[in-house]
Amino acid sequence: MNGRLSTPIGNKIQEFPKNTWESEFDKANSCGFELIEWIFDTNDKNPIMTDDGIQKIKQISERTGVHINSVLADFFMEKKLVNVSEFELTQNLDVLRNLVLNSAKLGATIVEIPFVDSSSLTNIDEQKQLVSNLEKTLSLLEENHIILTLETDLPPNEFKELLLSFNHHCIKANYDVGNSAALGYDLKEEMVYYGNLIGNIHIKDRQLHGKTVPLGSGSVNFELFFNSLRQINYRGDLIIQGARESGTAPENTCMKYLQFVRQYAEKYLLYNNWGKEIHK
Repeated sequence: MNGRLSTPIGNKIQEFPKNTWESEFDKANSCGFELIEWIFDTNDKNPIMTDDGIQKIKQISERTGVHINSVLADFFMEKKLVNVSEFELTQNLDVLRNLVLNSAKLGATIVEIPFVDSSSLTNIDEQKQLVSNLEKTLSLLEENHIILTLETDLPPNEFKELLLSFNHHCIKANYDVGNSAALGYDLKEEMVYYGNLIGNIHIKDRQLHGKTVPLGSGSVNFELFFNSLRQINYRGDLIIQGARESGTAPENTCMKYLQFVRQYAEKYLLYNNWGKEIHK
């Protein structure tokens, strides 16, 4: 996850690393990562929103071999797509359209919007608003070969119904295994409900009804999780969104987390032709 290879800005666990994003590519390469999921938030200096910035990102990506396949649009946790005035909605949808176009220019295939915490969908009306509002972007998504993945804290059956209500192949789920565990959801039940609708995955660990903690120290059953990914033949990305560790260099934490995830990928996902780098 973009920013995890930099020291945190203030006390925030996650924010676009505006001053250090370039160096993260070299660090990611040194650690053994193939991908960085880019963060787009309300910071006004994000290079993904300018042609010059996109070219710079692509040049560094090509030099280091670390690619951007997905963009996490934390922007919409503050600039919302439901329960806002028509003027605000128009502005925010314009930002989303520009982000889709620029993500395609960058070579990314996924734009993710989180509807959790401050942007949670709290009732059926908000869900209906969301469907109506995002339907205005479907043709653009299709034309630019972008999948829009939604992350929600809805119960599995409700989340599935929300996804299916779009009736469009460009709308899928982002699955965050840590958030799911914190909410007390049944992983097997979730995979039954929307396993084939999962477009990308965030890996973190959280305590039940609690905070994000280092991988392996929370409530996530990683054996069950990775075995479930094998069962649904998941072939998408795994983005590590792990907790920061106080007093530890960010790259050391990230390397530790990569090895943690790799042990399960070796055990369960090689059967799906995963991880061309695993045996190096």
